[in-house]
Amino acid sequence: MAAMLCAALIAGCSDTNDSSTTEPPTTIGEAQDWVNAHNAVRTAAGAKPELPAVAWSEELAEVARANAKKCVFEHSKSGYGENVFASSGGATPKNVVDAWAGEKANYDLASNTCKKDICGHYTQLVWKSTARIGCAIADCAGQWSKVAFCEYDPPGNYVGQKPY
Repeated sequence: MAAMLCAALIAGCSDTNDSSTTEPPTTIGEAQDWVNAHNAVRTAAGAKPELPAVAWSEELAEVARANAKKCVFEHSKSGYGENVFASSGGATPKNVVDAWAGEKANYDLASNTCKKDICGHYTQLVWKSTARIGCAIADCAGQWSKVAFCEYDPPGNYVGQKPY
């Protein structure tokens, strides 16, 4: 499990493995799984008023698929907000989002800082103005068997601004 979560928790890590084995399209059910996982985290954030729900964007999913199929664990320059995950094991929408949401323990809302390690994946999940998401998981060969990307519009994580 630790190896599976490594990618979600290490900033600046890079793997230049360009060997995607498949590029499956996101199914309606999988898209809903991504939306449900994101909205569960947004509800659990405890924001007052409650954070608005995010909706699926096929446009953003296409960007996420293009990035994920490269099988490279590093941020792209998509122009959207972005979370990246890589695993040497399996990956589902829920466990990918849960890995990012686990950074909540590192985030202090009052001071708008990470108490330790990183917390930017979590703050992107709960960025108040984000309305649309698109995500994808690619099967890869090499160090990472799965690489996932989520794109966010509008993006979050602006320096000096709180997510909500």
